Amino acid sequence: MSGGGPVVHLHPGPGREMVNPYLSLLAAALRERGAEVVELGSRPFGERSVVHVHWPEMPLNAARTTWALRRLKNLGAAVLGARRHGVPVVWTVHNLRAHDGRRPALQHLLWATFPHLVDGWLSLSGSGVEPARRAFPALRRKPHRVVAHGTYAGVVGRPERRAAREALGVPAGARVVAMVGRVKPYKGVEDLVDAVRASGDPGLRLLVGGGCDDEDLRARLRAVAAGDPRLTLLLEKLPQERVDQVLAAADLLVLPFRSIFNSGSVLLCLSAGRPVLAPRTPVFEELAAEVGPGWLRLFDGPLTAAVVEEAVRAAPPRGEPDLSRHDWAAVAAAHLDFYEEVRGAATGRDVLRTTRAAARR
Repeated sequence: MSGGGPVVHLHPGPGREMVNPYLSLLAAALRERGAEVVELGSRPFGERSVVHVHWPEMPLNAARTTWALRRLKNLGAAVLGARRHGVPVVWTVHNLRAHDGRRPALQHLLWATFPHLVDGWLSLSGSGVEPARRAFPALRRKPHRVVAHGTYAGVVGRPERRAAREALGVPAGARVVAMVGRVKPYKGVEDLVDAVRASGDPGLRLLVGGGCDDEDLRARLRAVAAGDPRLTLLLEKLPQERVDQVLAAADLLVLPFRSIFNSGSVLLCLSAGRPVLAPRTPVFEELAAEVGPGWLRLFDGPLTAAVVEEAVRAAPPRGEPDLSRHDWAAVAAAHLDFYEEVRGAATGRDVLRTTRAAARR
């Protein structure tokens, strides 16, 4: 884009406090390469502007339906305003649907309209391209690019394992499996808890670290944990230092998602140098092939005690996982290249609109 780097109008805004620091890392990487990053709606659009939307379903998480409607309206108005000004609109497709299925009528409205409003879209994996096109047919006619999810290497620390286990009250010689991140039903934490409880291994320990907003799920998990001293559930929003301790204490991270399209949690664990056990899905098969042997172990069928025991007893992988494709410098460069590409698509859209308007006169 001429006249310097682009002004990226980001939604959600780069300063918003989120459990997942993905957006703040992306914003920092874009700024390193000369872009200006601002919150969508915080300033007027200009010649160098581009709108980049992540998680358009996020407004649906509002506590009240009236708030959700207002936030969806604000997002829609901002995107339509960008289109009126000839500003390209980019969407990173993190999910095919909102995870919790709340407010289905509003979800239907969102997914029926929003894909038509973008000029181009990004997929975080090659395996995600066709599912996104099937879910949102309007995307078939839009420019797209696969750009990897960046690492969390600049966020996670690596405390010494013995010190981390001592801080968490875990025996030094235990075989420790762990799960980190927001605790939600679709992530399968109950399946992991049941698998560990079913194990006859007295040396096995489970650590779960992350906030749980679902009161019923939290109550069920705490009731189960009270009956098995091998389970330690930290069902609260953890500071990064505590997350680092859970990661360092673990021999194996287990992420038994019941449904998944993309996962930042896997990249978080790998960025900490910890091996991961996850269900066999196209996106995880793709990632497992690139990070190196033993770093991302995949299981088929239900998660059982035998699956967990075999994975945690396996020899640890050597060295570090190969996350070179997920380096933020490369990720940011790919974003900037794509912004330039979709500017042409937005210009073509405006030319077509002008031509049609002239023909109607």
